[in-house]
Amino acid sequence: MVVVEVLLVLAIMAAIGYPLFVQPKLAEGADEGDAHHKLVAQKESAFVALKDLDFDFRTGKIDEEDYARLKAQYEAEAVTVMKKLDGNTAEPQAKPAKQKVRYCATCGAQTEADDRFCSACGKPLKK
Repeated sequence: MVVVEVLLVLAIMAAIGYPLFVQPKLAEGADEGDAHHKLVAQKESAFVALKDLDFDFRTGKIDEEDYARLKAQYEAEAVTVMKKLDGNTAEPQAKPAKQKVRYCATCGAQTEADDRFCSACGKPLKK
């Protein structure tokens, strides 16, 4: 009976402790956005540092000379990271093409260029 209890306790401890010792596996394709997420984290870190620095200066924890030096450093870091983020976009934003304005021959309602039927009367549109 004692052997069964010991085995039961060991099984419970193994089930509870298993997640603590196993490395999580990344999903497929998780590395693709990894660089972007690191840059976003760096940007947020720089902004938090600037906010904390400003608070420390206003409360008198640091003098004006150190404040100016550290503020310039954190701002330069934030600008660098934001430039990297802007350059990290997959596709540049394309300007939307001009849509031709069309009108329904039956009711005269304005329609989109790629519509096949009138949204007002439901009649087929001529191309």
